[in-house]
Amino acid sequence: MDRRSPRLTEQVFDRLRDEIVRGVLPPGAPVIEADVSERLQVSRTPVREALIKLADEGLVRVFPQRGSFVAPISLQAVREAQFLREHLECAMVADAAAQMTLAGSGRLIENLDAQRRAARQDDGERFYRLDEELHTIIAEIAGHPRVWRVIQQEKVHMDRIRYLSFADHAHLERLIGQHQDVVEALVERNADRATGAMRLHLREVFGTIDKLHLVESSEPISLPPRRRRQTSEEKAARRGLPQAS
Repeated sequence: MDRRSPRLTEQVFDRLRDEIVRGVLPPGAPVIEADVSERLQVSRTPVREALIKLADEGLVRVFPQRGSFVAPISLQAVREAQFLREHLECAMVADAAAQMTLAGSGRLIENLDAQRRAARQDDGERFYRLDEELHTIIAEIAGHPRVWRVIQQEKVHMDRIRYLSFADHAHLERLIGQHQDVVEALVERNADRATGAMRLHLREVFGTIDKLHLVESSEPISLPPRRRRQTSEEKAARRGLPQAS
């Protein structure tokens, strides 16, 4: 990792965020500063700063003197992210239809072909990256790359659910069909059809919630006992110092 701060904090943040989205760090899992520091070969400072940012995004819960834990998936946060994404991205895809070029069409079709290959190989990891790339291309064609960065930041709660569905081959095929509808409409420069296809696609997450029988978690995170502050005598004993009489 790049040892320069604050870039190092961003790298730790991106790594932990990705692990939470992909379920490598599942809901309720402890995120221990010392363990992350050792695993990523960084000091504790960027880890601590990254955890603060993750808590701000609602991905981690920090409990003083007890530690940090991966937050449960919040369906309310998913709904809010979907609402924001649908409104921004449907407007963006309409602009992309108006700005479509032959080169842009080629990029979209090439990406769609790569998605089909990933699905045939049941490569959910690659499909996820290609899915993200498709939406990035649309944002670039529309001339709104900064809007896409805002969407990426806000849609992380949707991504946690999306990732749960990528092991289902039939689901991947359904997503490819939806992507194809969007791409065909864009190639035809049909803004209304592209907007409708994108809206339908972005509402797929609600079907995933129903299929996986996800409900809003009301279970508290199981916390370890609160760490008791050491007395001065205990600290002295640990250091091998003589205690005051």
